[in-house]
Amino acid sequence: MNDKEKKELLDVLKRSRLCRNLEEGEMESLIVKEGTVRSFSRGERVFQETDRPEAVYVLLDGSVIIAKETFSGKRILLTQLEMPGVLFGEVYVFMEKSSYDMYVEAAEKTRVLILDNQIFTEKGDVLSRKLRENLLEVFAEKAYNMNQKLRILGSGTLRERIVRFLVECQDSEGVIHMSLSREEMADYLNITRPSLSRELGKMQEEGILELSRRQILVKDQEKLEFYL
Repeated sequence: MNDKEKKELLDVLKRSRLCRNLEEGEMESLIVKEGTVRSFSRGERVFQETDRPEAVYVLLDGSVIIAKETFSGKRILLTQLEMPGVLFGEVYVFMEKSSYDMYVEAAEKTRVLILDNQIFTEKGDVLSRKLRENLLEVFAEKAYNMNQKLRILGSGTLRERIVRFLVECQDSEGVIHMSLSREEMADYLNITRPSLSRELGKMQEEGILELSRRQILVKDQEKLEFYL
């Protein structure tokens, strides 16, 4: 790893919740001593559902899809991560599970920092203590986000589920910028893509939404919120 690459990775870690309040030397240690930087091609699994949870992963660049498969082979999309510095797999650090109950797949060419679980459990180590404290904040935020998803999936009708998801994603100008494709959005909502497209089309015909490829504009907020 050359100096330019190291600087790029340090810039990512400085923005990561895991590295809040860490000195630059401590972050450099995560890259060159404590952790392993690995690249993944599109479609390559970072880890499988059958793998033993032994590490925490930090997304450095690219994006990953977190999903699981049912017994019949249907894929259920849990989320897609695109922001450099975000963690995944961290909930297993303090759990005594023999394997994951999800898998992570690279959605494009992706680099990941892999940290062995042991770094979070070493007693008396200053770096370990800082990392544990930061993990608590990460856990709290992810618990909140999971609660949001449960509210969405707990909505009654198909339209109510879609509307609650759109409202959660809506900005102050009424625009919904979509980071997920239609297929990924359908997986997130646990519905079929044709059902999603058909319902969105109806909402556009009714003057509630205006659809474009990567964003949705709310045309009638009152009609949209009627389904909440």
